[in-house]
Amino acid sequence: MSECDFYPSLHRYFRNETELAHAGCMSRTRLADCLNGKKNFTRAEKKAISANIVVKTLRKTPINEVELDRAFRAWHGQFDELYRRKDK
Repeated sequence: MSECDFYPSLHRYFRNETELAHAGCMSRTRLADCLNGKKNFTRAEKKAISANIVVKTLRKTPINEVELDRAFRAWHGQFDELYRRKDK
């Protein structure tokens, strides 16, 4: 994925940009614009990505409670605080 990425922690959950774009119900072009800071994720895109992370976390054994809590908090409005780079 992109080196000038505003959301590097999302890479832990998705194998590639296509998978992340599908999770957010968006095109790869729109995703690239969001990851590079040209556009912001919409509330719906953030919720879709967060929900996908919840599902991925619940499928793992054992369930990582910290990651699950982060994904739930992201879904409830803390997406940027939890997943966006702090230095940008």
